[in-house]
Amino acid sequence: MRRISVVGLGYIGLPTAILAAQSDFEVFGFDTDQEKIKKINAGQMPIAEPGMDDELLGVLSKGTFKAFKDLQYADCFIITVQTPIKENKLADLSYVFAAGELVAKRLMPGNLVILESTVPVGTTEALATQLEEMSGLKLGIDFFVSHCPERVIPGKILKELISNDRIIGGMCHKACDLSKRFYAKFVKGFLHITDDRTAELVKLVENSCRDVQIAFANQVAAMAMHAGVNPFQVIEFANKHPRVKILAPSTGVGGHCVAVDPYFLIEGFPEQTTLLQAARQINNNKPYQVLDIILDKIECLRVRGIEKPKVCLLGITFKPNVDDIRESPSLKIALELNRKKDLMDLSVFDPNISLEYMQKLGLPTKYDLFESLNDSDLIAILVKHKEFEVLPESVFNGKVVVDPCGLLYDIHMKKSKELLTGVMQFKETLGQLGI
Repeated sequence: MRRISVVGLGYIGLPTAILAAQSDFEVFGFDTDQEKIKKINAGQMPIAEPGMDDELLGVLSKGTFKAFKDLQYADCFIITVQTPIKENKLADLSYVFAAGELVAKRLMPGNLVILESTVPVGTTEALATQLEEMSGLKLGIDFFVSHCPERVIPGKILKELISNDRIIGGMCHKACDLSKRFYAKFVKGFLHITDDRTAELVKLVENSCRDVQIAFANQVAAMAMHAGVNPFQVIEFANKHPRVKILAPSTGVGGHCVAVDPYFLIEGFPEQTTLLQAARQINNNKPYQVLDIILDKIECLRVRGIEKPKVCLLGITFKPNVDDIRESPSLKIALELNRKKDLMDLSVFDPNISLEYMQKLGLPTKYDLFESLNDSDLIAILVKHKEFEVLPESVFNGKVVVDPCGLLYDIHMKKSKELLTGVMQFKETLGQLGI
């Protein structure tokens, strides 16, 4: 197995293609976005991911990777297309089967097809049937299919593609063996072998578990606020218990995985997923609860005589330190506030989103963050980007602050710990001096 064709050059496909190209494979990338193809071949990363720019340039200069506007023949096809949900919350598998149609036209005896996209249980089998019917080849004899879901997070994609364990769900022993040989070239984590349906369910369970955990954290925050106590301190102290690990509350759940994958299980197993359904409702409602708090604070400022309060929103990505806005709850809040801009003078700032893209989203922004903060009457911290963690507390003085993600609590606790450490070191020094 020497030639690899990667179908879909997004957040997973392109890093996978780069790693394969670094591992003695000849890799051909394919994407329907022609502009993306041009950028990639020019050495320009279409996504913001630490460390990938140099890696892309390396495999391009080495000649082991190139992106094409047409799918190339190969020994192995890796499908890494998106699997969104429709308006009715059902899985949209059109991209998977469109990719399957293209692969079927290039399928040759001995080929391996790996589906990496996260899909509902039974999708790999449906894809294999499509390939068999369209190619005229026999599954398990002429060609082989497996499901090997990615399990990485934006910001650490390259690192986790290498270090994390992988699940290989083959439709037969040969599919498992071929897939294992491929991933063993660059994956240092353990390669776990199973069947395709188990692999599909494993990935969906992983992300649904995160969704439930985040929903619990958000409900803890809601209970604490109603009780009149600090939700972040409640969680911090609860986590002092050795068998408790509550996540941090937030504006909700975003991204293409955790906010989407539970619906695949809800669709397939409606009677067995009441907990997942409740978690989805809690996390879907959270951005609108934060929105209501911000609007309430704006109204209070208006009552106090500030006819059009200046509001600064910090962060619109779905999580800290990435440029990914897919399903972002913070973006939903920003867009909703922008629709009510007659009530306020709104500015939005995110260090990972370009001014041009902000304008494309229709969101007002300023070049200077400190100018925006200093002029504001209300600051809403929606994402804990690292750039916001180093802001001096003084910029928040005299402002109304809405902080659903607990940035100010983290800053305060860090300062408190630094002060305590300094006091202890001072006492230790005095002791050494005999004072």
